[in-house]
Amino acid sequence: MTIGPKKVTAGEFLYHFRKNPVGADSLNESAGVRDYLPLFINYKLKVLAGESQGIDTTAAFREELAGYRKVSAQSFMTDKQVTEALVKEAYDRLKEEINASHILLEVAPNASPDDTLRVYNQAMGLRDRLLKGEKFEDLAKEFSKDPYAAQNGGQLGWFTALQMVYPFETTAYKTKKGEISLPVRTRFGYHLIRVNDRRTSQGNIQVAHLFVRVDPNSSEADKMTAKTKIEEAYGELQRGVSFDQVVKQFSEDGSTRNAGGVMQPFGTGKMLPAFEEAAFALKKENAYSAPFQTQYGWHILKLVKRIPTPDYEEMAGYLRTKVQSDDRSNVSKSAVLRRIKKENGFEENTTALSAALEKATPQLAEGKWQPVPDPNLNGQLLFRIKDQVYRVEDFFRYVVKNQRPQAGASPKALMQNLYAAYADERNLEYEEAHLEEKNEDFRSLIQEYHDGILLFQMLEENVQAKSIQDTTGQRQFYERNKLQYQLPPRVFATVLDAASRPVLDQAQRILAKKPYVLNRKFADLTFPKGQTRLTDAQREKLFDLIVILSKNADYQVEISGHADASEADSCSAGRLKSVVSHLVKKGNISPVRIIEIDESKFKPASPTDKDKNRRVTFMLSTNARQDVVRQFNSAKPNTLVLQEGYFQKGENKYIDAAAWKVGKQTLEKGGRTVLLDIQKVDPARVKTLAEARGQVINEYQLYLEKNWVTDLKNRFKVSVNEEELKKLK
Repeated sequence: MTIGPKKVTAGEFLYHFRKNPVGADSLNESAGVRDYLPLFINYKLKVLAGESQGIDTTAAFREELAGYRKVSAQSFMTDKQVTEALVKEAYDRLKEEINASHILLEVAPNASPDDTLRVYNQAMGLRDRLLKGEKFEDLAKEFSKDPYAAQNGGQLGWFTALQMVYPFETTAYKTKKGEISLPVRTRFGYHLIRVNDRRTSQGNIQVAHLFVRVDPNSSEADKMTAKTKIEEAYGELQRGVSFDQVVKQFSEDGSTRNAGGVMQPFGTGKMLPAFEEAAFALKKENAYSAPFQTQYGWHILKLVKRIPTPDYEEMAGYLRTKVQSDDRSNVSKSAVLRRIKKENGFEENTTALSAALEKATPQLAEGKWQPVPDPNLNGQLLFRIKDQVYRVEDFFRYVVKNQRPQAGASPKALMQNLYAAYADERNLEYEEAHLEEKNEDFRSLIQEYHDGILLFQMLEENVQAKSIQDTTGQRQFYERNKLQYQLPPRVFATVLDAASRPVLDQAQRILAKKPYVLNRKFADLTFPKGQTRLTDAQREKLFDLIVILSKNADYQVEISGHADASEADSCSAGRLKSVVSHLVKKGNISPVRIIEIDESKFKPASPTDKDKNRRVTFMLSTNARQDVVRQFNSAKPNTLVLQEGYFQKGENKYIDAAAWKVGKQTLEKGGRTVLLDIQKVDPARVKTLAEARGQVINEYQLYLEKNWVTDLKNRFKVSVNEEELKKLK
């Protein structure tokens, strides 16, 4: 077809149709082609309108399109077969876990060939000694540069795929149980790997955690106190107290204590070995471990659930992202570079390259290298990519810009690595710049981005912005069509739906006066005689109150200060001030959410136990009725349901069954007791413009767009090649 001056090929139309089929199905796709035709023409007319205004020539437009192009090009410059093979390999490896030890011999990534060979030979010598019977742990402690080798004899514990650098992982998975690998090079140096054991993957696990901290530098008395505390917690569990309650009472893990101790799921290699061992030893849900100790303190774990390894289809997206972001991506990148160098005729001048590499000096390892003027060399061709020429002087400028200090590195190795990076970057850069020429799908995608940006801007200018800002046009459109905007008969009511009559009565009592008092309790803070300042333990308890108030914006708290008869009158006020000041300053709680009451000595908690009278007490309330509903439903869902607003027939079964008159009514229906409070009855009427504004704006947009497209069709002639359309059908 032609649309104004623009020609549209059958291929472009088909590309859009396949992405946006309308009215097509497997039995009658040709009908879908005909149905899609007017939608496609309207789309292209709007794009042409933008082009005719020169919007696609502005700097902002070009910058936005270039950003889309840069991101999209990356997916067209990967070797999909290699990537998918790496994804599948990673998934298969995740089904198995490896227990291994290693010896690390350091060698810098940019070490000279002589240094690299020396370390490799050292690794081979150690391997020979191991094969002759020397103990792996002894040699690891003596020679390994792994900082933990002196303590663990090179033991790495259990791991699975995606937890080690790729060359190390690959060698470990290819080495049989009990065998010692040949030296494998990673960015850290050369490794010798002994595979101690292999097992089927344990998958992931989710546990709840009860934790008592023990500082390594604690006194023996403090360590004994922690041990006593964990044993007391364990005793509570054995007596049948719920894990959640024991966690809230005893756990010092601030990140999980208010969630019943529940942690995020984890798998092998993610936690301390002792922690993982205890977790995976739990076989049944809700079973809990005996107390065990790590370097951080004492732990008790409860099994929440086991999570088996998901199906390949479920994990493929996640694994693809991991493969593209770790050093596996180098495998795919190398495959791409081999392909594009061949396709684009990459050709090196080996003579000039050798001469350029010889210009490396010790200053390169210091990051201070500068090329020596050499007209015979610097202007020589270094390599070409099709018709694009790159000279030695271009490479030298790259070296000056990208060199970094690397103490101990071989200058020649650094120069070689910089050349490899330079050549790779230029090849990828050339490929990206010519993607439209080589790849029809990419060309179509970028054209789609181009048209999409134009379409968005034109719709914004001619439809969206106009429909929202043109209030006169809105009102005129509303007046012409107001009979379409009808409201049926409605009532404004509150529906309180309770599981039983006692629940309804209790809810009514609580909701009778605002703020609504909550049953949620917060423990008193008690003070030594005459003391008003907060202790560290009291501040830690107040942290829980800060969390509650922070998570519930409508909560407020009534705080009362108390003293016993033998204390000064100022003690209760001082205690009250300390607590309120901490909540406001440290917890960032607004003072308007705090009600302060100085009870002084007038409300003793106990006539005999004076310690209980030296206290600060708390009562939580809320300004939101839904908080009260949540409180009723905390033990059992749907104990209480509250709905409020306008209702029409068919929206609420209780409203439908009630008499539509102002006042309160109680219904017994389906085993539940329901209070209806109808405050207003509205007859059917036409909506006001304010009430119908959203619907008016939407329909006004359609009206504006229809008129705009009609104008465009009058402006740009459309001619369809029916013969080509028949071929497509």
